[in-house]
Amino acid sequence: MPVTYVVLNEGSLVLELWTGVVSHEEILTHERQHLSDASIARGASVLVDATGASFETSMEEVHEVTDLYRRSIEKLRVGKAALLVNESTYDRARVYEKQAIDHGLRVILFNSLDVASAWLGVDVTRAREAFEKLRSCVSGEGAVSRPT
Repeated sequence: MPVTYVVLNEGSLVLELWTGVVSHEEILTHERQHLSDASIARGASVLVDATGASFETSMEEVHEVTDLYRRSIEKLRVGKAALLVNESTYDRARVYEKQAIDHGLRVILFNSLDVASAWLGVDVTRAREAFEKLRSCVSGEGAVSRPT
């Protein structure tokens, strides 16, 4: 999968790195995995770096992702998400942001890791280091769904 993530701070923080071309089905698979990942604490914050990814999800398909949240509200663990996206993804990310908010998630798009980290209350130096480790996993071993 084109996403690698790590769960930190006893489940209260998730860092995700998305790279390459991402199919709509891969997004849905990842979201289902998050909903069933017991290592993620309820109310967790998520910091997503998707600046190196290209998403094949259309504007019309974004609702399928947020519909997963609606159908699985009792399993929803994420409370707050900061998304770093590139220009080609921005419009779809805005749609996701608005729809996710309707399901109780606080989602904001950012173009700066520093500002996104501050909004989540995450140490930016630690976030940078963790993303570098995730990048090493991706470049050294190929994409993995969850490094240990």
